[in-house]
Amino acid sequence: MSIRANIASWALIVAVLLSCLAWLPFTNVSIVPLSLIGPVAAGVACALLAGYYRAFRAETKLADALDCMGQVMAFMITGVLLSYLAATMSFPEQDALFYALDRSLGLDWLAYLKAIDARPWLGTMFGLAYASILPQIVVLVIALAFSGRGDAARIMVFAMMLSALVSIAISGLMPAVAMFVHLGLTPADYPNLNPGAAFVHVADIKALRSGASFLVDLSRAEGIITFPSYHAALALLMLLAGWTHPLLRWPFVIINLLMIAATPIDGGHYFIDVFAGLGLALLCHAAARRCLFPSRVAPVPEPAQGAAVPVRP
Repeated sequence: MSIRANIASWALIVAVLLSCLAWLPFTNVSIVPLSLIGPVAAGVACALLAGYYRAFRAETKLADALDCMGQVMAFMITGVLLSYLAATMSFPEQDALFYALDRSLGLDWLAYLKAIDARPWLGTMFGLAYASILPQIVVLVIALAFSGRGDAARIMVFAMMLSALVSIAISGLMPAVAMFVHLGLTPADYPNLNPGAAFVHVADIKALRSGASFLVDLSRAEGIITFPSYHAALALLMLLAGWTHPLLRWPFVIINLLMIAATPIDGGHYFIDVFAGLGLALLCHAAARRCLFPSRVAPVPEPAQGAAVPVRP
């Protein structure tokens, strides 16, 4: 089954990379070549090492870990590039719509901000959880692979890819600059907090939408997706992966629930972004399971020797 999973994952990565390279000349974006080539090459190197350890050393657990890490490295950088290219389409910003949806649900983002600002210890916990994606992925891939749960790691990684592609497509068509900018807030409005992604993405979004030439170093690129929240999607996918491991189960439930709760503040997301990201994660997790490890049809039992075989008319 690892062969099927690898083919599906790498086919998706190659398709995204080729799409980006074909799209790039028609945009105002140029890239620092090494910032793309380096991570992709590292991902391919991991895949080759995985093949060696699986075929010649019979170390399937190490091979599973290398496979997943290679796919993460290669896809993350190509996915970031795709998100930047999608932003150049310059569709109308939808912040007013997302804010109105929050309000229609009775959700007051400013009240939530003030509640967290009044509890700096909670803001610190939120910030740490929000920034924990990469360490979590590394721990999950290694722990799941070496405990014989490589299938769970592969499902997580493939679901992350699917969630990213859907998020990028939707955010390209329905872009937004997120809550801090939409409401015109400044650090004076939240003196006890230091949101991780309140404004860091704004310069890139404006440059991409302006039509002016823009050189991007992908190693320093920012997350520019607002709706649906990819952070929320990743949190749920990592929670589901961690749930399959008895020692990781509750620590990963706690840290990822904190990450989900932190996303409106540290990511400047609308609540509707978070709900959409969670729903997307569930759909992509189910799709990944179906694609990588489809349920097998139970074989029809043969009639016992001497039993009558029914004859259809």
